Amino acid sequence: MTQIKLLSEDIINKIAAGEVIERPASVVKELVENSIDAQATEIKVEILSAGKRMIRISDNGMGMDKVNALMSLNRHATSKISTDTDLFSIRTMGFRGEALSSIAAVSRMSLTTAPKGTVEGVAIEIEGGRIINIKDKVTSGTSIEINDLFFNTPARKKFMKKNSTELYHIVDNLTSLALTQIDRLFLIYSDETEMMRLSASSSVMERLSQIYGGEFIKKLKEFNAANNIVKINGYVSSGDNFRKSRSHQYLFVNKRPITDNSLRHAVYQAFGKIIPNGSHPVFFIYIEADPASIDINVHPTKSEIRFSDRSSIYSLIVYGVNTTIGAKMMIEKTVAERQDIEINEPVAAISHQGSETPHKMTYTLINNMPSRNYVYVGDVYAAYSYSDGLCIIDHHAAHERILYEKFKKGIGLTSSRLLFPIQVRLTIREHAVLKDYINKIPFIEIEDFGVDTFIIRSMPVEFNSADMAKILSDIASSLIDISSQSPIDEILDIIAKKIACHSSVRGKKILSQAELDRLIKDLDSMLDPNHCPHGRPTRLYFSKQELGRMFKRNT
Repeated sequence: MTQIKLLSEDIINKIAAGEVIERPASVVKELVENSIDAQATEIKVEILSAGKRMIRISDNGMGMDKVNALMSLNRHATSKISTDTDLFSIRTMGFRGEALSSIAAVSRMSLTTAPKGTVEGVAIEIEGGRIINIKDKVTSGTSIEINDLFFNTPARKKFMKKNSTELYHIVDNLTSLALTQIDRLFLIYSDETEMMRLSASSSVMERLSQIYGGEFIKKLKEFNAANNIVKINGYVSSGDNFRKSRSHQYLFVNKRPITDNSLRHAVYQAFGKIIPNGSHPVFFIYIEADPASIDINVHPTKSEIRFSDRSSIYSLIVYGVNTTIGAKMMIEKTVAERQDIEINEPVAAISHQGSETPHKMTYTLINNMPSRNYVYVGDVYAAYSYSDGLCIIDHHAAHERILYEKFKKGIGLTSSRLLFPIQVRLTIREHAVLKDYINKIPFIEIEDFGVDTFIIRSMPVEFNSADMAKILSDIASSLIDISSQSPIDEILDIIAKKIACHSSVRGKKILSQAELDRLIKDLDSMLDPNHCPHGRPTRLYFSKQELGRMFKRNT
């Protein structure tokens, strides 16, 4: 029988580190949160090789003397709580006292710090959790340098992704923190090059503009909602500002970035059917709650929170988003369905009688062409008869399949040189991922313009109406967790799916009879004409026999 025994301190520390430190981004998050709690107004982040080689966080915060600096390296050592009642009124970013000891256990770390108002500080060197050197040093603020992360836990080290992916996660964590700590200066350097400089701002909207740019924030609407428990301030999509991924969705509670699927669902609930299938809204939601009404001590990384009354917060979000955006957009959608449908054939007739709602409108093309007669049901589905039955085609899914296979095969599309090149600005994290793949994107000539910008010099004419910023943003989001060993076919498949989805014909556009004839002809020549790249049907067939069964006739 195996004997029960106590684990060694070394193993205990490595287990604790495994709960808190998942990747370089986890280190950056924990150390920057410490700088915030130390009341720093300027925080500098420097990384080499996406944090695998080196991470250095420097700040102008309160600092520590030698006694406190040494104490901070112990497990569960903290200045932020003293009694169990403090756990229910936490207002700081950190409180468990796990960060420094966990990081030190799996790296070579140096800590240099001095109390604010003096230059008499201390420098401490730690390797694998063991202090190897202590000396007095003239300094100010606090600087913590992490080298060779996971050097003594090779099993953890091999799970790290390629540099562009790890850099994405670092910038993502810093973006989350900067979006709440708007009154602080953040400087970020990657491989000795300045990536981001966020000056202290006076408002959330100003901070959003610093990170995402002026065009991005023009497509957001602000809302406010409150009750006697919480106060909510948010910024959400307006118009058609939807994305193909959830990469622009943030929730904050008392300036803490959190993950909560229930509250995320509240936003979708508020938008209702306005959101196109496969698309996601953009949102930044700030919740202020009494610390006693939440429990943040439920997850080692503090990313999940337990609410005493989640349902009331859910209802407030639904109400706030729907009244600010939802109702207005419902009106816009109704008007669009009645008046703004793009019809390419002047012979098309719109049938809309009496008290029918706009959602019940149909579009019937007059029979004046020799090939097929089409009937539009809504603005996406076209029905037509074939040999001995009925076919209904989803023109968006069909076009998506055609473009996808053309991209995959590398044929059927011709790039056109742009007279005026397009400048596309992405977030820094998206740029970090995408710059490694721009030469693999077919039919589009893209040039890296540095920091957060790409220049598009040529692209197919099919892209004339496509939003290239959204296309590149979604490609970057899909490539985040691709490993350096991923086959090129997998990478091309991801890129082709995203480009095809964005570039295919959208709803609200009624194709002419000639265009539908050409679409169906092209679709019939595809390897898989009956499914879009995501597996959804492009068309459905109903034979005469099936129709007879539906109408309960004996045929």
